[in-house]
Amino acid sequence: MKKRLVLHVSESLDFGGVEAHMNVIGGNSQRSRFRHSFCSISRGGAVGARMAESGNSVAILNCPSRIPSLAATFALMRQIRKTNPEIIHCHGAEANFHGIIAGKICRVPVCIAEEIGFPNHSLRARLVFRWIYRMANSVVAISEAVKRKIVELGEVEAARCQVILNPVQMLSRRRDPPPSDQFRLGFVGRLEEVKNPLGLIKAVRILRSRGLQVCLTIVGDGSQRKMLEDEVKKFGLFDSVFLVGFAPRPFERLADIDLYVQPSISEGFGLALVEAMSMGIPVLATPVGGTPEIIDDEENGWLLSGTSAESIADAIEALVAADVAMLRAIGGKGRDSVIQRFSPDAYFMECDKFYERFIAAIGA
Repeated sequence: MKKRLVLHVSESLDFGGVEAHMNVIGGNSQRSRFRHSFCSISRGGAVGARMAESGNSVAILNCPSRIPSLAATFALMRQIRKTNPEIIHCHGAEANFHGIIAGKICRVPVCIAEEIGFPNHSLRARLVFRWIYRMANSVVAISEAVKRKIVELGEVEAARCQVILNPVQMLSRRRDPPPSDQFRLGFVGRLEEVKNPLGLIKAVRILRSRGLQVCLTIVGDGSQRKMLEDEVKKFGLFDSVFLVGFAPRPFERLADIDLYVQPSISEGFGLALVEAMSMGIPVLATPVGGTPEIIDDEENGWLLSGTSAESIADAIEALVAADVAMLRAIGGKGRDSVIQRFSPDAYFMECDKFYERFIAAIGA
């Protein structure tokens, strides 16, 4: 029997959390009972090119995505009529708005919206998305924390919102890192205020002022890149803070770190955090958003007391003094926990059941 088609709609396929999500689905779609194709409203990029090279069906519409965009809606309608999916699954605000409208106009049997983070919506935006989410068959949230947020905003009823944890491509367990006279820290993410990379660099400065030999490697790019470079220059941290920039396989640059730190001010899910854990790297993260759903404090990682540089520095200092065997044991427990919950197999088992429930309900 021919598999039913799911069309995944995102705002872009360049780089970022949603793009990584699409890449994992595309790279593991043979595990699913459905076929999966992909559509970017605005632009392609590194992820889209990699997915197409791997044999995925990828369409780049090159339309303005700002809400509302008639061009985006009409282009999506053309793509839907061309591919004739049974399910349209939209990921993120721009995709949800234009994709659900286009899907309903084209009479796609099942239209699903997915909230990928914590929306900071005005009253007007809340009313718009309440309308959009009522048109959708269901709304997916990537964590319980995200579900609570959109329910509190009044955008969707709790009964119509389903939590499905993001899939993460599990990385190979690393070998134990070689000994070093420095305690090596790592971070992967967009260099934006919400990710708090500046707070992490300030924490390194505090630790160095306390006489601790720590170094930090940051992999990623974003609008704060220049600010971070200025901070490194201002305080002479050239030998202890390394800004690598964007890397398609970031954890290849972090294989020898002693601790992965996620200092985010807000975090819907925490993709890089799970990737680090899948390698067996011990992790330390701020207790925001979906992170406490991933880390059980002092069991499979550690949760910070806050997002300030001082809080980050204090927690790192305690772990610098910790026994190496204990750090490695926590890293091993972290790996075991994420493989059980966030592997592509676990995702498709949950998501396929979710799709099939709606297909059965409409008798398609």
